[in-house]
Parts: sequence; C-alpha cells; structure tokens
Amino acid sequence: MEGEGEGVPLQDLNNNNNNNQNNQNQNGGGEGSLSPILTPGVEGGGEIKIDPRDRSDSLVFSETGTQYTDFNTKKDDKDGKDKDDKDKKEEVGPMVGFFQLFRFAEPLDMLFMIIGSISAVGAGVAMPALSIVLGQVMDAFAPSKFLDESYSLYDDVSKISVYFLYIAAGMFVLCYAEVAFWTMAGERQSVRCRKLYFRAILSQEIGWYDITKASELSTRIASDTQLFQEAIGEKVGSFLHFTSTFISGFVIGLINGWQLALVILALTPLLAAAGAFMTKMMTDLTKKGQDSYAKAGAVAEEKIGSIRTVVTFSGEERESQRYYDRLAEAMVVGKKKGVMNGIGIGLVFFILFGSYSLAFWYGSKLIADGSWNPVKDHAWTGGDVLTVFFSVIMGAMALGQAAPSVTNFANGRGAAHKIFGVIDRQSKIDPFSKKGIEIAAQGNIDFNNVSFSYPSRPDVKIFNGFNLSIKQGQTVALVGDSGGGKSSAIALLERFYDPEDGQILLDGVDIREINVSSLRLNIGLVSQEPVLFGVSIEDNIRYGNENATMEQIIDASRAANAHDFISALPEGYKTQVGEKGVQMSGGQKQRIAIARAIIKNPKILLLDEATSALDSASEKEVQVALDNVMKGRTVIVIAHRLSTIENSDIIAVVRKGQIIEQGTHDELLAKEGVYTSLVRRQQSGGDKKEQKKSGVKEIEKEEERETSDSASSSSVEGESDENLTAGGKGKRKRRGGKGKGKKGGKKKEEKSKVPIMRIARMNRVEWPYFVTGSVGALINGTIMPIFAIIFSEILKVFQTPDIEDMKRRAALLAMWFVILAIGSGVANFLQIASFTYIGEKLTHRLRHQSFRSIIRQDVGWFDLPENATGILTNDLATEATHVQGMTSQRLGLLLQNLVTTIVGLIIAFVAGWKLTLVILACVPVIGFSAKVEMDFMGGFSKEGKESYGKSSQIATEAISGIRTVAAFNAEEKIYGKFEYALADPIRLSIRKGNVAGVVFGFTQAVMFLVWALGYWYGGKLVNDGEWKAKQSTLDEYCQPGNIFGDRCEEVWDTIEGFGQMQRVFFAIVLSAMGIGNASAFAPDMAKATTATNAIFALIDRVSKIDPFAKSGQPISPADVKGDIKFANVQFAYPSRPNRQIFADFTLDIPAGKKVALVGDSGGGKSTVISLLERFYDPSAGSITLDGIEIKDINLLQLRAVYGLVGQEPFLFSGTILENIRYGKPDATLEEVIDCAKAANAHDFISALPNQYDTQLGDKFTQLSGGQKQRVAIARAIIRNPKILLLDEATSALDTVSEKEVQIALDNVMKGRTVVVIAHRLSTIINADIIAVFKGGRIVEQGSHQELLEMNGYYTKLVSRQL
Repeated sequence: MEGEGEGVPLQDLNNNNNNNQNNQNQNGGGEGSLSPILTPGVEGGGEIKIDPRDRSDSLVFSETGTQYTDFNTKKDDKDGKDKDDKDKKEEVGPMVGFFQLFRFAEPLDMLFMIIGSISAVGAGVAMPALSIVLGQVMDAFAPSKFLDESYSLYDDVSKISVYFLYIAAGMFVLCYAEVAFWTMAGERQSVRCRKLYFRAILSQEIGWYDITKASELSTRIASDTQLFQEAIGEKVGSFLHFTSTFISGFVIGLINGWQLALVILALTPLLAAAGAFMTKMMTDLTKKGQDSYAKAGAVAEEKIGSIRTVVTFSGEERESQRYYDRLAEAMVVGKKKGVMNGIGIGLVFFILFGSYSLAFWYGSKLIADGSWNPVKDHAWTGGDVLTVFFSVIMGAMALGQAAPSVTNFANGRGAAHKIFGVIDRQSKIDPFSKKGIEIAAQGNIDFNNVSFSYPSRPDVKIFNGFNLSIKQGQTVALVGDSGGGKSSAIALLERFYDPEDGQILLDGVDIREINVSSLRLNIGLVSQEPVLFGVSIEDNIRYGNENATMEQIIDASRAANAHDFISALPEGYKTQVGEKGVQMSGGQKQRIAIARAIIKNPKILLLDEATSALDSASEKEVQVALDNVMKGRTVIVIAHRLSTIENSDIIAVVRKGQIIEQGTHDELLAKEGVYTSLVRRQQSGGDKKEQKKSGVKEIEKEEERETSDSASSSSVEGESDENLTAGGKGKRKRRGGKGKGKKGGKKKEEKSKVPIMRIARMNRVEWPYFVTGSVGALINGTIMPIFAIIFSEILKVFQTPDIEDMKRRAALLAMWFVILAIGSGVANFLQIASFTYIGEKLTHRLRHQSFRSIIRQDVGWFDLPENATGILTNDLATEATHVQGMTSQRLGLLLQNLVTTIVGLIIAFVAGWKLTLVILACVPVIGFSAKVEMDFMGGFSKEGKESYGKSSQIATEAISGIRTVAAFNAEEKIYGKFEYALADPIRLSIRKGNVAGVVFGFTQAVMFLVWALGYWYGGKLVNDGEWKAKQSTLDEYCQPGNIFGDRCEEVWDTIEGFGQMQRVFFAIVLSAMGIGNASAFAPDMAKATTATNAIFALIDRVSKIDPFAKSGQPISPADVKGDIKFANVQFAYPSRPNRQIFADFTLDIPAGKKVALVGDSGGGKSTVISLLERFYDPSAGSITLDGIEIKDINLLQLRAVYGLVGQEPFLFSGTILENIRYGKPDATLEEVIDCAKAANAHDFISALPNQYDTQLGDKFTQLSGGQKQRVAIARAIIRNPKILLLDEATSALDTVSEKEVQIALDNVMKGRTVVVIAHRLSTIINADIIAVFKGGRIVEQGSHQELLEMNGYYTKLVSRQL
C-alpha cells in the first residue's frame, strides 16, 4: 500500500483537514464506516498528509523520490534558495481551466465520467439519507408509540432495518461505479497525456533541452503527469460524492427541522476555520520540510555518486557535517509541523465536541418546550433531533472532505499548464515533422557567414560570420583551442541548432529546407563521450540501422575493432551494457558507438574525438577501419592527434569562432602560422622525428580509458561517478539494481529480530515527550468509549416523558460533552506534538548515522550493484521514516486504539452481553473493511506508480541521451518503446478500477449491513424485555393512573433497553474500528521491521578502510620522502572477484622521481593509483611508503600526501571557488587564484561573468572538458602534495592548454614523487622511469631511450602509431 510509511490517515474528521495526500478516502472513505458522530475518536492523533509530493520519502522521488526533487538543482544553500523561490512561484503559478484538464477524453471516457459522476452524486446522498432512517429507529422506541395498544416494537424495528439493507445495496453499486469508472477514465486519459507529453518532448530542438534541465524533464514526466492524473481520476468522483453529501445533508437537515439546523450551521464556520488553519499551516510546513530534506538528499546523492572524489580529498567528515546541517533544517520544520498539527487537530476536536454539546442541549430544549416542527407538522421528537443533527454534521464534514480534492485539482491544473505548454509548443526543429525535402545527399557542405550562440548562453557568440566549404568526399579536420567552436560546427550541421544568421548548405540546399529526419539519415556521428542505452550491445548497434541483420552487426563491430571483446563476454552481443553503458569501459563504449555509426552507412561522417577513448593498439586498428569507411564519404574530424589530422584533405584551424588558417597538413606547416605552432607544441618533447613523436604521443591514449577494462564497475573517478549521479537516476538504478541487489535484500530478511530496545535507547533523551505523548494517547483512547456512554444517555434522555427530568439531565450531559471537548483537544495536542517530536529526532539521528556509515565505507563497497547511488539515496530517504513506525505517530495511535478497544469491549459486555456477542461476530468483517478502506485512502492512483516504472526509465534515458537519439533518428523507436511500456498501466487500470470499486463498495455497504443486524437484534432483545428499568424509576412513574396504563413498565423497560442497546452498539463498533485501525499498521510494522534491520546493519557495518578511524601511524607530510614500493601484490576488484588484476605484482617508485605507466587498456595502470590511495587494499603482498606499510599509516594523513587528478574529473555543485577549495578547505582566495594560474585556469575563470563564484551544476554544462580538467588540477595542486598522481590528467585539453598546463605540472612536480598515466610524448618522454604494463605485470621498465634500445614491447607501442 502506498502510504504505509508515513503516518496513519485519519478517518472522517481529520480528513476535513487532510490535504490531498491522504485526502482520505477520496471516494468517500470513512463516511460509510460509521455515522460521523463516531469517527472523531478513531482518528484522534493521526497525522495530516499534505502534498502528493510529500512522498519525497519514497522518492523522489520518489520516485521522488523520488522525492520528485531535482537534486542537481539544489546542491548548496544558494542553489537551494533559488529553487525555493522557484517553487514558491510554481505554487501560485499559472493553471489551466478545470474543464481543459479533460482535453484528452474520448467518447468512451466521457461515458465513464458521466456514469461515475451520477454514481458519485447518488452515493453522496446515501449518508444523509441514513440520518432519516436513524431518526425513524429512534422514534420507533418513543414512549408515545406505546399509547397505541396494537403497537409492536419488534415489527416496527424489523421494517426499519430493511431500509438499511436497501441503502447498503445502493451504496455498494454506486460506490463501485463511482470508483471504477472514474479510475478507468482518469488512467486512460493520463496514459494518453503521457504519450503526447513524451512525444512533444522528443520533438523539441536540442536548444530547448539546454535551457530545460534534462533531470527536471525526466522528473516532470513522472510527477506532473501523476498530479494531472490525480486531478482527473477518482478525486473528481470523490469531490462530487462529498459535495453531494454536503448539499443533501443540509437540505435534509433544513427540511426535518430548520431551527436546530441553523444553530448547528452557525458553528460550522468555526470548524471550517480550524480545519483551514491546520491545512494551511501543514501545507506550508510540509513544503518547507520537503525543500529542507531535498537539500540533504542532494548532498547525499552527489557525494555518494562521486565517492572517489570525496575520498581522494578526505571530504568524508565535511560531507557528514554538511548532511547533518541540512537534516537539522528539516528537523526544525518537522517539529513545528507536529506542534501545528497537534494544535489544529486538538482545536478541531474541541470545536466538534463543543458543537455536540450545544446541539444536544438545544435539541432537548426544543423537545422539552414542546416546540412545533412546522415542516414535519408535529412537535419536536428525539428522532427529529437525531436526523437533523446527523444530516447537518455529515454535510459539514463532507465539505471538509471535499476540500482536499480541490487542492488536487489546483495541483493538477498547475501541472497541466506545464504539460500542455510543452505539448502545444511548436518545435523549431521537429524530427517527427514530414515537412521539408527528402534527400539522398552527395556530401557538399557550405557554411556561409554563419552566426551562432547557444540558447543557454545567448550573450556568448560562438560564430560570427563563420565560413567553411567542404566538397563531396573530402575529409576536413577542425583543430584549435577548446571552446573555439569546433563541436558547434558539427551540432549545426546535425541541426541540433539553427544558426542565427547566415546559412548552411548541403548540396546547395539550405539544410533548414530539408526534412530533419532525412537530413540526419545521411549523417553518422561519433562523439567524444558516446551515449549508450540500457539495452544489449546488439540493440545499441541496431540504433544505427533498425533493419540490420546479425551479420551486418558483426561486420560493423569487426570494423570498429569491437567484435573480439564482445565475443569474449559471456553473453556476447546479448550482453546488457547497463544504464548509460555503465558496465562497459570507456574504450568499449567508444567502439560500440563507432560500430553504430558504421552500420548506418552514412554519406557524411562526423567524428568528434571519435578515437580518443581507445588505447593505441585499438586506435590504430579502428583508424584503419574508419579510413576504409571514410572512402567516398564527406568526413568532418575533430581531433588532437596528428595521426588523424595529417592525412586530411583540408585542415581548418578554428579560433574564437573563425577559421584563421586552412589547407593541407604540408601547406599549413609551410605557412609557419598558428597550425605550425600547435604542431611544434605537440612535438616539443624531444628531437625525435615528428612521426615518432606523434606516435609516442599516443602511447598515451593507448592508456586513456584504462579504468575501462580494469574497472568498468569501479572506474576511477568520473566514469562511474558521473553515471551514478546524473539527475533522476536514483529511481532507475533502484529498479535496475533490484535483481542484482537481491543478495542485499536477502541479508535484510535473514535477521528478523527488531532491536526495539536500541531504538528506544536512541530516543531516551526524549523520554519526557514519550510520557506526555502516552498520557495523551491514553486519554484519547478513552474519549470514544466515554462518548458512547454520553451519547447513548442523551438518546435515552430524549425518550423520557418527564420534561423537567429531561431538561436537567440534558444540561448535565451537555456539560459532559464540554469536558470531553476539552479533554480531547488537550489529549490530541499532547499525543501528536510529543510523538511527532520523538519521530523527527529519531529520523534525524538515523539518517545522519546511516549517511555517516555510508560515507565511511571503502570504495569497493560502492562498486557492488546493491550499493548503487540511487538505491542508497532512496534508502536514506525512506528507511528512517519507516522506522518511525516503531515510535512517533503510530505508536501513539496503537496505544490509543488499544485503549479504545479494551474499554469499548468492557462497556459493551457490561451493557449487554448477548447483543455484544452478536455484533462481535461481525467484528472480523468490520475490522477487515476498516483496514481495507485505510489501504485505499492514500489514493488509488498512487498504486499504479510502479507500473509506470518502465516507461519512466525509457523516458529518462532518452532525455539524458537526447543528442544521440536525435543523431540516429531514434525518436520514433524510443516513442514506440514508451508506448509499449504504457500498455501495462492501461491493462492494470481496468483491473485496478474494478477491484478498487468492489472493495470500496463493500467497505461502504458492510457498515449498513451491521447497522441492520444490530438494530434488528437489539430491537428484538428490547421487545423481549432483556433490559429492565430500575425499580426506583418504575416506582416513581408507574403509579396508578399513569398515561401508559398497563404498558408503563414495558415503556420504561424500552427506554432503558434503547439506551443500553445504543451503548452496546456504539461501544462495539468503536472497538472494532480500533482493531481495524490497529491492524492497518501491520504492513507499516512489517516495513518498519525490515527497514530497522537494514538501517542498523548499515550503521553497524565496519568499513574495511575507515576514514574516521583515528588509528594508524601518524606521519607528517613535511617528513615524507615519497619512496613507494609494491611487493608481490595480488588484487581483484570486489565487484569482479574472479578476475585477477594483479598476481605477484612488483614495482619500485623512487622518491622524487617521475614514473610513467603505459600499456594496453585493462593492464592495471589505474589500479596502481587506486591501491596507493587505498580505495582498495590488496589481497596479498605489501605496498610501502618510505618503508612503512600504507595499511599501517593513518588513513587521512596518508591521503593528505597525495594529489590526484583523474581522467574524467568530477566537479561538485557549487562555485568554482568552492570546488578548488575542496582540496584545501582553509585556502585563501590568493592561494586559490595562484593555483588556478598554475593550472592555466585563471584566464578562462576570470572571463566568466561571475568569475570564481560561477555556479557549477546539472553536470556542469557551463564548462568544457578542458576547463573542468584545469579546475580539477587546481584542486589537486592547492594541497601542495608530496606525491602527485596524474591519471590522464591532460587528456581533455587542447594542444595549447595542454602545453601550458604541462609546464605548470612540470613546475609542481619538482622535488615530488610523480606517478603519471598518460600517452602524450611530452609527458612520457621526460619520465625517469617508464613502466610498460601488460596483463597485470610489468613487462619492461626503463627510460624512454633505454626502452627504445631494447626494441621490445614499448617500441612496438611506439611503432604502431608511426
């Protein structure tokens, strides 16, 4: 059941004030359970729910949880504040008209909605109609009836009992139709809306995506359509149902006695005001609570997702504190929420019981005074009072119950405004459009005076009068600095964007006049960071050609040098690549992407650093394949490598959006211009021939993605980090990880004993609150049984023929109602405020301790699929809340219901054991119906969320890889998969609608059936003289000559019996509802048990490499020499224990020396750095620093010695200044600027509008790869490390930047031990030692010159590139 984790919904009364989350039995729930006069006590002390998005605990998120919060946009105070402001705007944002919500309705939906509406109105009338029957029941026991000697009480009650059966049958049919038809209509329209929404999103141009965050879009597909669905589904039926009850209640009340009706009506504004106050306060506080927790969740998601970066810079303690601080904000809001909830519910109960007091006192006065009831044309009777009282109170309550639906409608109309805005938006470049010329391109391309700036940065001109002409079949290389506009040229040609001015011609035709799909069909794209989809390798390649045969796929893979590694995988081409290709290494992803482009057989090939992720051996072979593929095609290449560029027909040097030089390799060298200086910079490593330099320069890249094969699931730094933190992934990771994570799930189940004492100990500081909360719960538990006594007494008083006695006793009972009102108000406040406080404190502690335990785990733990970021962040959000099931509100409610049940049963058995036993036979049915009803209260729509999981995953993946989708014309294919995934919810909706309808109809009907049985049997017992009047009463009233004559004793026995019968009835029904409510907690308790065991298992988990441990030999960075030795090391990654990376590995890195590691991907180079940083420990052998085993050194002090720059650096959300300071939190601004200058980052940072205060977020799209890398280098060198670890540290830089950064690094390296994994000549050639890796062993070792003289494997690596 959806709402299990969060507080038990209140029955009728509290639903007045419940907001849309619980909005209680949106289908009228609760009202049929029992007449509203009974309901207050049942729910006393419940927790109010507010917003559907309040499910952030299961979020986003759920889902949301995702919270449905875009974690990427709320990473720090400033971002959070911006988002808060944005949310505020959204809250009161524009809405569509209510009837516009139904724009997707088809004739069948219209029919469903009409049937559902008529049924809802009919079901709404049934409850006030019940009050008429109850009035008739009361009048059947009236003494005046006995003046007729032929009157038979049994016959009269039997006849009236049949009316209950009629109402029950009517309620079953009407409630079934209301729920079933509105559910099906809502679901059908919602699915239609989802399809149109997703299709509209896919049809938008890429520029629109730049401005609209991808992570936000994915969330919106889930959350906005959910809000939309809730506004058009059974909530509409619920609203009509309650509105009908409201109107008919007041009409029946006024018809049956307008005087009393008006008195009760005068009090309803008070009740409404109390409810409105509570709803408003709770809505605001829930919103604040969500925002506060979203900030904490954002810290968790980002930091867990980039754990290697956190670990590298020893940020664990800082992040733990940051998370604690964010949680504290949420806790403060939570406490306030508890107080306001307590005040609100306490006030509502006070006013409610107070109004009972006034109504019954005034009713007794009308009867006693013999006032004439003009509409009924007789003097007021007890039955009239009962009918008016019930009908008006029901009507007033129904108004409160209808209110949450109005909130739903407002949320839905707001969400619809956003959805319809996208659906109605005309895309500037629509891939679904049939407009435009269909072409079979020749391949002549002309850029004429093109001006362009990105929509997300309109102030920054990328091109201003850009010209370039490419003839059919030519290969044109674009070279130049990062940010010069090379990739923009490709983006414009693909029509990801359109130029602001000028035109791009293909075969003389402006590409804007060509059909978008037809244009892209002629172009094949391989980009620097390839995107794979979460399907098999075969299906990924097939994106290039939907109709490709298996032979063609294998041929394309061979051409891309991918076939061998694919064949070596256990499942071959059927291997799942994982979300975003996370299971593949960088080089493997790139080769699959090349195969995908090759199989497309395009006329124009665009290669944007297409071989950058390959090792030199693969690159050489793929380059040959690409050379073959290039023949007869027009090719645009963006690359840094000489081997790729020098054979091009034209090389164009791009700088600041202009082509400043153009010609062949030789022509440009002869010019001695910018290109020549670029080449010389690359060649400045020595006096070898250019080719050899070019070759060794790439020994480098041979390495580039080493993380790749050696640790695809444990890739150092970026690969797994980035893949784990992209927005909106949590949900999919969780789903994807479920199968894999079963092991973890099993672990949870193994241990079933709940450490209840441990939870209690965690809350021991709050014991005074526990005492006050328990006192409140105990008082609350007695309120309803006492109410049953007072209520039955007042009904008995109404039957008393003695007018003076009636007045006296009625006034006394009215006072008791006032006492009850005060007691209930105070008890509810104490119970809710106290238990909420306890729960908030517990949640805060558990979440913080869980996060602290997560952040201290060794990196290998995070590599396991069951510990994926999405799963961990979701558990952080939800499990602590589930543990609240052991304390907080549920414990209070459990206590309260227990007391209600016990006291109620005692009262019932004392009052009449026979009737008690008969009604007790119905308890299982009543209890079952109460429980089932509560299960459905959270909203039937929410149950379908899970069924939307697949479609959400498809949407999220497509949106995050939208450029790839666009480049391969995959929109129709993706949309088809999305449509197919939505077939399930439609099928489910029919079943769900019918099941929900039957269950809801049953729950509403069952109480009427119990009323029928109870009153029939009760009437029979009274008629048979089961209850006798007191002798003193008979002596007083049955004197000779009394008006009842011989039937006097029978009359007083009937009055006594009537009171006792009502007492039994109400006491039993209340007890049954208490049991029903208590049993509804069973799933919560089960969930809490699982969550508790899981959470304590996590908190108690001992990290193998614990950054918080104070143990270990202390070292002073100043005294560290930097002498490193690997001796007989054995190692395998925890996620792949069967694949040995090192077996008997030995390496010496002398102090102060620069050691370069080269070799094929998967050889173990990056693993050396991971072991040095103690991301992992070897299974055997030793690693020493200055002769000390690194395992024996204090971990934080060990890591402080290193400065690491990884291949794909991860930058956190926050400013550039904060990112650089992450390396040294106490650094001054001057130190930051000095380091940025050293890393050649200062100039580009200074050129940004906000300079060092520039925010980086949402995958930091503001910075290019080279800029990110330079910020990361500044972050590493600000630590002034003794040992520098550079894993492809300059791979993302253009030649100019690389040269400058290399000089900076050379300066930083002086006097330090340096370990370099790199391929560029300038980096390797000067190394003191070059170690050549192959298969986890060092096969050669020496200086560059020594290795060349050996003429061995190293020489082969070099010669491959010549």
